Amino acid sequence: MKRNFISCRLWMACMMMGTTLTFSACSNDDEPTPTEPKMEDVYGDYTGELTFDPGVNPTEGEEGEEETNGIAIDATVRNDTVYFNDFPVRDVIASVVGEESADQIVEAIGTVSYKVGYKASMTAAKDSVYMEMSPKALELALPVDEKNTMTISVEISAANKGNYEFETQNLNMELKAEKVLVDEQEFPTFPATGFIFEMKKK
Repeated sequence: MKRNFISCRLWMACMMMGTTLTFSACSNDDEPTPTEPKMEDVYGDYTGELTFDPGVNPTEGEEGEEETNGIAIDATVRNDTVYFNDFPVRDVIASVVGEESADQIVEAIGTVSYKVGYKASMTAAKDSVYMEMSPKALELALPVDEKNTMTISVEISAANKGNYEFETQNLNMELKAEKVLVDEQEFPTFPATGFIFEMKKK
């Protein structure tokens, strides 16, 4: 009888040891495996700052230094497009109609949406996504009076590629307003202006 009792205890001890080893093996399998970065990781909502770069026609402060005029900006990236639901157009409008009338016209126009298509490619190091931007003209209709409007077309280009960094989730891109057409006629005194976007995923 005593012998059977010892055998039973030995069998139970072996079972418990086997169970412990099984749990240990399972816990190793549950460890998360690192995921490969993919170009779709750029999709999402962003917030940040837009800085205007006047290029060869800088606005100078009292001490001869170029003024910075960064403003808050939000964007959404989906599929092959960057969407701006509230694109800042005041500087463009002011360059055409003057500072005195700009605010009134901006208020009359309301929110201006703008979208920019892009083609994505992964960097060789797989740490970033390059975005070859393909912007189209920004079209605006400015009210002149109750019956008439002024049509403004801003031709926009992108000499440099945008960049999304996986680790920081920062999105940087640059656009440039090359020239402005007013009622299909080129506005002669419009200064070419750069738009520098520095944004981070929300």
